[in-house]
Amino acid sequence: MFKKALIILTLSSVVAVPSVAAKAQGAALPLQEKAPASTKTIIKNAAFGQEVWVMLGSPIPTGWVVIRSSGNMNLIKDMNNAPAGYEVWVMLGSPIPDGWVVIRSSGTMNQIKNLNNAPSGQEVWVMLGSPIPDGWVIVRSSGTMNLIKRIG
Repeated sequence: MFKKALIILTLSSVVAVPSVAAKAQGAALPLQEKAPASTKTIIKNAAFGQEVWVMLGSPIPTGWVVIRSSGNMNLIKDMNNAPAGYEVWVMLGSPIPDGWVVIRSSGTMNQIKNLNNAPSGQEVWVMLGSPIPDGWVIVRSSGTMNLIKRIG
């Protein structure tokens, strides 16, 4: 009987003491942290430049690129609304957003550049095999590169 009463007293003090201490000192108990937002919500509400880790094999949303890979995860970055001329290194096999071109390649990475909203007449050297955005034409070729120009 005595052991049972002692156990109940001990347990009640463990539960009651933090709330009594908080009231005695006028402190508030810490609030429970919010559960982290789902990856789907983060991606849906993302702003340019936001990065999110996703599983290998996960579909990459439109306008996002793969910038790093580690184990069974890919780090993806939102390139939607990137400023004209913005450049970023992406993993080989990463989707290349519309209006972007490959300007350099190095081992497992490609450097891509945003040509959306570029001025008419601008010229850019791109790698052979790079997508050529609408409104651009190839004006010269040299080895592994093409010079493209915005028309109109």
